[in-house]
Amino acid sequence: MATASIALASTTSLRLRAPVAAAPRTTRTTADVLDAIVRDAWQPPDRRPVEQWAEEHITAIPYSPNPGPFRVGNSPHLREVFAAMIDPRKRIVSIVAPVQSSKSLGLEIVASYIVANQPGPMLWLSQTDDEAKDQSEGRLQPLYDHCPPVARLMPAGRNRHKRKNASIVFDNGMTLWILGANNKTNLQRRSIRWLIGDETWRWPAGHMAEAEARVTAFGWLGKCIFASQAGEEDDDTDRKFRETDQREWTFACPHCAHRQAYKWENIEWSKDCKDADEQYDFAKIRASTALRCENESCNAYLEDTDETRRRLAATGAFVAQNPTAARENVGFHWNALATMSWGKLAEMYLRAKTAARKGDTTELKKFYQKRLALPWKDYLEDFKIEIVRSGYRMGELWDDEAALDRAGRIIAAPLPPPPAEGGAAAAPRVPVRVLTVDVQMDHFYCVVRSWSAAGASRKLWAERINVWEDIDRVQKRFGIHAGLVFVDANYNSFETYRQCSLRGWTALIGDPRPTFPHRIPAGNGQAARTVERFYSSCNRISVERRTCRMHRFSNLNVKDCLARLRRGGAWEIPDDAPEEYVASLDSEWRVKDKGKWIWKQIGNRPNHFFDCEVMQTAAALMVKVVGVDPGNQVV
Repeated sequence: MATASIALASTTSLRLRAPVAAAPRTTRTTADVLDAIVRDAWQPPDRRPVEQWAEEHITAIPYSPNPGPFRVGNSPHLREVFAAMIDPRKRIVSIVAPVQSSKSLGLEIVASYIVANQPGPMLWLSQTDDEAKDQSEGRLQPLYDHCPPVARLMPAGRNRHKRKNASIVFDNGMTLWILGANNKTNLQRRSIRWLIGDETWRWPAGHMAEAEARVTAFGWLGKCIFASQAGEEDDDTDRKFRETDQREWTFACPHCAHRQAYKWENIEWSKDCKDADEQYDFAKIRASTALRCENESCNAYLEDTDETRRRLAATGAFVAQNPTAARENVGFHWNALATMSWGKLAEMYLRAKTAARKGDTTELKKFYQKRLALPWKDYLEDFKIEIVRSGYRMGELWDDEAALDRAGRIIAAPLPPPPAEGGAAAAPRVPVRVLTVDVQMDHFYCVVRSWSAAGASRKLWAERINVWEDIDRVQKRFGIHAGLVFVDANYNSFETYRQCSLRGWTALIGDPRPTFPHRIPAGNGQAARTVERFYSSCNRISVERRTCRMHRFSNLNVKDCLARLRRGGAWEIPDDAPEEYVASLDSEWRVKDKGKWIWKQIGNRPNHFFDCEVMQTAAALMVKVVGVDPGNQVV
């Protein structure tokens, strides 16, 4: 073949060559062009692995912060991903990975390989047409210009009109469209062999399926490649990934060789990571963060260094988590633990978690989606106010408990001797010991909490009970005054009012209003005035010739008060608090809904004991062991 080509060049050049003086020696003759065409036509396709081809031919990545040619050693997880992308037996490839982890670069390199070695109609979809234009101008075309096998195919000269931002018609006849997925028109009409979808978490619902239908005409040759950070739980990106075999990037522990995934729950840092003001010491956190081997017989701690990550990457392998998936659907997942400093990630997490406790989950959501590459959902541990068990057991009383005299005044501990029998104040003092009850259809939840004059408190008891008489039992056991028993009347209101009227208890109802007006009569040299409080004045409900005391309270502000009390360090729970109780404490979180702050139940988490503690806070406000009332201040 080489001889024939040379002969053709020789005879043709004799016939067409111009006079020597009219052209420089470097002029490319028609014979040279024909020779190149014949050579290209008979050039066998390059069947090497994508990464080998890319390391030879991609001389630079112009937009990369790391100058120089492509080196797969910097992103070893791409080897298996590349192989799946060009494997004709695989129809769907779904990649869910963190930002800045070579996810998009992998797509761009494969797109280059396809142009040079497996040409066919290709559609690249970014979110919008404007982003697709940026992708074409800023990344794809500059990369093609630094890849000689593709650069030779880029239209030039008289064909330069075939090189546009939205489409490129290569000299080998292949067409590449670079368009926006949000425009449904872009997903119709074309029949394509290769579909590449970038950052699908931002696409409109249903557009992934529309795009996927474009490869149908190519049968088994059609290939869909989707890559994205994580989005929302059960969105299109999440569902597509769950259709695959869900391969997880793993490493082998250098101490015990146990293979395991990079799991956030195995990242640990110093427990002594707060300063004197209870603020996180991030320098200490970064310095102490390590990755613990999950093998219980090993439990080795791996140091947070680039060298450690390189050693782990050298042992890296993908392991399918859903091996029963259809063989033609493959998925790849990795997270930032494989590529980023664990100490920096710990700092990002704790800053985001702190903001989430104040009601702003924006950064926490980004952390899960962009760093852990997990779809956003309710993660239980992220909404917890840190719970510290206080070194006592349920049922134990304490010395700081306050008392109420017959006028409702607070008596601080240590309590003085009781008044002499028969004296003017002979009525017994009662401990500030509150019983709150959440009413359900056929059972109840109750909490007993003891309060000090300074607003500190201890939980004495928590229990699920079955009948109204069980409430009597708990009240009697802890010696609780009937006026300090508060029962939720949001559910089964009439029966609750009836039982409260029989026993002298008080009914409570949560309310969306922020405050309630209270008229304060003139006295002590002050004129009559109105103050706003987080609970209403007493309403008297008539029930069967008796009356029941009922107060409404602000759901938002009382729950805010509870959150502040819990963070203050003087709101205590016992060492043996039931797990159901502890889990319930973080069953609601503060979020914005239609521009307004509310406390909202997290998923379907049981919140009954939480409601009991909310009523405890409302009672403490009423008794005035929590909150103050100078002038018009809200309490």
